[in-house]
Amino acid sequence: MKTQESKKVVIKSRQTVVPIEPTPRPRTHYLSNLDLLYSDIIINNVYYFPPFSNVNDSGELIQGLKDSLAKVLVHYPVLAGRVRTGEDGRRYIDCSDEGILLVEATADARFDEWKDLINFPMEPYLNLGDSVITDFSTAPLLRIQVTLFGCGGVAIGYGFAHIVIDGWSATEFMKAWSEVHRELPISINPTFATELLKARSPPSVKQPVNDYLFFPKIPSDASSPAEAPSTATAPATKLAITTFYFSADEVNALVQEVENGPWAYDRPTSFEALEALCWKAMTEVRDLPDDVITTYSYPINVRGRWDPALPSGYFGNGPHLSCLGVKAGDIKHNHLSYVAKLIRDDIKASGLEYLRSVIDLLEIEMNQGKAVDFNSAFYAGTDVQGTNFATFPIYEVDFGSGKPLHFSFYLHPLFGNGLAHVLPTPHGGRSRYVPMSMSEEHMKKLLENKLFTNFLAGARHAKLVSFG
Repeated sequence: MKTQESKKVVIKSRQTVVPIEPTPRPRTHYLSNLDLLYSDIIINNVYYFPPFSNVNDSGELIQGLKDSLAKVLVHYPVLAGRVRTGEDGRRYIDCSDEGILLVEATADARFDEWKDLINFPMEPYLNLGDSVITDFSTAPLLRIQVTLFGCGGVAIGYGFAHIVIDGWSATEFMKAWSEVHRELPISINPTFATELLKARSPPSVKQPVNDYLFFPKIPSDASSPAEAPSTATAPATKLAITTFYFSADEVNALVQEVENGPWAYDRPTSFEALEALCWKAMTEVRDLPDDVITTYSYPINVRGRWDPALPSGYFGNGPHLSCLGVKAGDIKHNHLSYVAKLIRDDIKASGLEYLRSVIDLLEIEMNQGKAVDFNSAFYAGTDVQGTNFATFPIYEVDFGSGKPLHFSFYLHPLFGNGLAHVLPTPHGGRSRYVPMSMSEEHMKKLLENKLFTNFLAGARHAKLVSFG
């Protein structure tokens, strides 16, 4: 009998899926300054669905998914295109209808072999696993892997080029695909209007911006890897990646701790409370010297803060990555409410004029031929990066077998030492998954940290998975 560790995922086929009908050409999709921040990064996620009782066999299921994918790409021609570089050195999308990659795979396993899908050891094999684009001239901007399990369950893993869209747009695409698959109208049609985030003419930086670093650009063409240091070098430290489950009661207790603390403020969010807990606990177990700066970086969505607000279905990258640097001693020796308030105050400070200054500064530096990186140490073991997925319509994606049993954000080691994202769970309400990445040594200490475990009474987490 095979052990869980020996179970395999086998690739059965690879095919290119193009829009079912030609889309208008020639068509160029402009990339905003926020798009261009993400260079060559690929983001991988996995949906786990219950069996599809409305299909006769796997062949019918795969063909149906392929057909609906071809139909929805007519509405999303950008995803079927390729990245090019203009004469001015700026990248753009040629909506060339070259298509996306669809992979069919099988797994000799069942979902019910594991008590909880956050412990699923086969997850790294449920998408193509690459984390960077090495050749923009040929790389599809979306790659999808459909894996069929012995129990009838289906995993749909997808990886998208971050230079084109963010997690919100990707989730809206998956929802639209599922609606087309069920022969329903698309509830939120995409809006291709990245020109709304163009810099002012002339650019005008009216507020100081410290969230980005600028470097001389390495001579390159469209097929080269990213120039930014943060994605150019893999981490040397052995990393451990695990996902923690916080029940709604545990999250409520954490929020109440912030509300009752000495730096209390009005209505702390679950994101602020959870990220404050992660930042403080991670800083404690790292035992950073008090005078060392630890930076918490997180995306602030421009969509609703712009004036006027970006239209519904805005397709592209909406987040500005805020980088909040504080002395480690201030994080370690103050109450949790102090850390949460730092995050709240930083969010409030990122108003419209600040965001316009961000985009204008990027315009100035990019026009001078500079490469851009985030002002956060992704591999140094001092900083924390978090993203709030809690409000994403993740569990509204339904291909006909019901809502997902589970959704995961795949943390590739290349993304850094110090990740702590916040995701919704299928249980709904305030329950949250928090996938985290740290050095193996510090992750083990985190499991013994009194502050962290005090708000994780259930102690439900995935077993440690180490890389490096």
